[in-house]
Amino acid sequence: MKRFMEKILVVGGAGLVGDALVRAWEKRGVQVLAADCCPELGPGMIRLDMRDENEVRAVLAQVGPGVVAVPAANPHVDYCELHPEETRRVNVAGTLNLARACREHGARMIFYSSDYVFDGCRGAYGEDDAVCPLNEYGHQKAEAEAGVLAADARNLVIRTASVYGWQIAPKNFALQVMRKLAAGESLQAACDARGSPTYVENLAEVTVELAACGAAGVFHVVGADHLLRHEFALLVARAFGLAEALLHPVSCAQFRGVAPRPRDAVLRTGKAQAVVAIPLLGARAGLERMRAFEKEWRAHAAARLAPI
Repeated sequence: MKRFMEKILVVGGAGLVGDALVRAWEKRGVQVLAADCCPELGPGMIRLDMRDENEVRAVLAQVGPGVVAVPAANPHVDYCELHPEETRRVNVAGTLNLARACREHGARMIFYSSDYVFDGCRGAYGEDDAVCPLNEYGHQKAEAEAGVLAADARNLVIRTASVYGWQIAPKNFALQVMRKLAAGESLQAACDARGSPTYVENLAEVTVELAACGAAGVFHVVGADHLLRHEFALLVARAFGLAEALLHPVSCAQFRGVAPRPRDAVLRTGKAQAVVAIPLLGARAGLERMRAFEKEWRAHAAARLAPI
């Protein structure tokens, strides 16, 4: 485990990944601050709208971080497809506002990207494979990646996928499955789309270690398993004792999403695993850790996170 002494600013600190990052750095004894644009901020959080370049510069000047981690984004794929100009102001322009401000203030930036920068036609994508997005969200992430990497050679881009874990608003797929099944409602899940579910606490732990190592460039950090979405939904049901019979496999073609999704955008993780000793968890192990962490997370959320 590397020592890490720089001050950290997490932009999007109220979200799923951002909250996990704050806690992971705090466990290392690192000074870390969270910024977000959500209407109700938790104790100690800084208000920051990344679309406002002057506000971004002012916050970085005030905080003086050595590292700025940016999981903040509009990740709603269909909404991005329908509202490209609006979402680009966050996912591209906002990200590049932060990249420029980091360069001006001498801070390194960690940017979170997605498996959606690939078209999913073959799977097993490496960091050096050319991006080939299918949808607007993927195009936005690919453009933001390029800008972040061009801004400073020390910057780090982490591509991840299907992140799940505890969060205030049950937006991620695992929590959606749990909410539906607990209410006795059926849920359809794709049986022809493959990905790598990634437990958010594991993602945060690996991020902290990559930052401490001074890693730069592009790294893939995803869960160890390559699963169909329906397979992962079944594992969620089993882990939390919910009715598997309420889960129904369907093809991607049966969903009415606006944006096309990659069918197999599995990412290779050998580069990250060669640098970081922390193992990337498979779905069963991740869900077991999630279940064991529930009581601790709920206490943390009650004390630190603003209710939705």
